[in-house]
Amino acid sequence: MKLYLSSYEYNDFDIPRRVLYYQKTIIDNRNCLIVKVDKILIGQKYGFQNIDIDTFYLINRIEESAFDALNLFPIDVFVLIPIAPEIINPSTLSELQNIAWACLYDNEKDAIEHKIQVT
Repeated sequence: MKLYLSSYEYNDFDIPRRVLYYQKTIIDNRNCLIVKVDKILIGQKYGFQNIDIDTFYLINRIEESAFDALNLFPIDVFVLIPIAPEIINPSTLSELQNIAWACLYDNEKDAIEHKIQVT
């Protein structure tokens, strides 16, 4: 399954990033999707000095069970990274910082157009 991460609200995520790898997990009783992406984020802006970021922790913004089947897109997410570069495997939400709101898409066209879910 191909997945893409993008946001029309945050310049750092304006251009879609293709998800190379993802893993479902639970952090502090919240469904979390750990994703590694193809385009790095410059870490200096987030206190990571010269360490670039290619792994993000996604938490559902609206539908808590959206990661279960990964079949209804787009999925609104909080994009989180560790609060410090030395935190390699965060186990609590207090070890993470929210850096953006974005959407997870199942195709690049919708990610480029920042398609939103119509209810």
